[in-house]
Amino acid sequence: MLISIAIDFRHADVATRERFHLSEERLTQLYRTARTEVITESALISTCNRTELYAWVDSDDPQVIERSVQVLARRWMRTRTEGDQLLTTATRREGRDAAEHVIRIASGLESQVLGDGQILGQLKAAYKRASRGQAAGPVLHRLFETALRAGKRVQTETSLTAGRNSVGAEAAITASQRFGNLENARCVVIGAGKTGARSAKQLHKLGARDIVVVNRTYENAASLAGMVGGRASTWDALHVEAAMADVVIVATGSEVPVVEAAALQRAREACAATGYALLMMDLSVPRNIDPAVTTESGITLIDLDTLHQPLLSAETMRRDAVPHAETICAGETDAFMEWLATMPARDAIQPLRAALEDVARREVAFHSKDDSVAEKAASRIVAKLLAGPMAALRRAVQRGEPLDQHAMMLLEMFAPGGGAGATDTRRSGTHRAVAAPATTPAAPATPASRLRPRVAPAASSATVPSPVAAAHEAAPLVASRHFS
Repeated sequence: MLISIAIDFRHADVATRERFHLSEERLTQLYRTARTEVITESALISTCNRTELYAWVDSDDPQVIERSVQVLARRWMRTRTEGDQLLTTATRREGRDAAEHVIRIASGLESQVLGDGQILGQLKAAYKRASRGQAAGPVLHRLFETALRAGKRVQTETSLTAGRNSVGAEAAITASQRFGNLENARCVVIGAGKTGARSAKQLHKLGARDIVVVNRTYENAASLAGMVGGRASTWDALHVEAAMADVVIVATGSEVPVVEAAALQRAREACAATGYALLMMDLSVPRNIDPAVTTESGITLIDLDTLHQPLLSAETMRRDAVPHAETICAGETDAFMEWLATMPARDAIQPLRAALEDVARREVAFHSKDDSVAEKAASRIVAKLLAGPMAALRRAVQRGEPLDQHAMMLLEMFAPGGGAGATDTRRSGTHRAVAAPATTPAAPATPASRLRPRVAPAASSATVPSPVAAAHEAAPLVASRHFS
């Protein structure tokens, strides 16, 4: 069962999201400790507006799922009490709801800024982290690949992202609306990442001519400043630059505030800027501007929650594209759920696939004397042979029929030894597959011309052979020696 635990901007304010945010170090620890006997995969999506944990639980039992959710929450927060507090705030999803949600996230339908173009890159980065941490398995690989494909389709097939503004760009627009004209305003951008870069570029487009970029790595600040006709400043001059500014936009990945109230007050006093109007916008989670800065007169602080209000007007032009985007997401979700439903069928048929590939590989290798050619040819041959049986299994799943009988029939028909001793060890809804039957030692390779294939009874002209029967008739041409 696919499950998720989510903290996002729709149900939690910045302070709450900040509380449950995970640093890179904590995320690494989570990936190391989350795996259990039943929790086999996990992946965390972390952006400024959401922190969501997805996991695959190798069971459909509600009690097992509930225990798994509690385990994940405690590993996320490290203690039972904090884990329980997380669950009282978080939104929980299971099955199709969880799959559809992450696909909608990738498309921009769940973003604070409808159609936000940054979310696809953030999702891709989250997927890479989970893969590097060896936390994602076949289910989450498929889920994230489906989500990324859906996001790209929405970008190219709809106008949902047309004329879009990221949070960084919207912050610059808000500054322009507050000041009316940015030409004579000093704008300081702290952070030269994607969000900071979007802010600086949008400020430049809106007429700002005095842009200062501050970053821990001076070279990155200088590079961005060069793009917008501004200047770079060193990290230790951060508070002085902020004190002399009219607009300050902060977007860094720091886990603690980089703009401190006391340091900013001292800098404003030293620069004789006390009481002057200063608009500060914090685009980070956790927050990078100490909220106490607002105790000083003249300072206005806008965080992501406050910034959301002017963003709503930008969504109007994109709403017409929502139905088409939702149709794409629903279709991709259907495809993923069908893949998930037939996973036991693929697992059940895997021993058969392996046996057929072995026969085909050796037969082709005997004639071609090239192992690489034999490998590719064997895979193609077996894929064609099993296309019919897999289609039959998919239809059985769609009808709600158990796969045990179908899988055992295929094993008995094709597998070495006629399927004797095969044992059904697959549990419904899990990765467990039907165990492969015992194989007999392979005979030395024999040319295909010397084989004596079984001859199937002639079918009535009015009878349409089933996919399984068709595969059965074709299989002996390749594999009769191995199976006889």
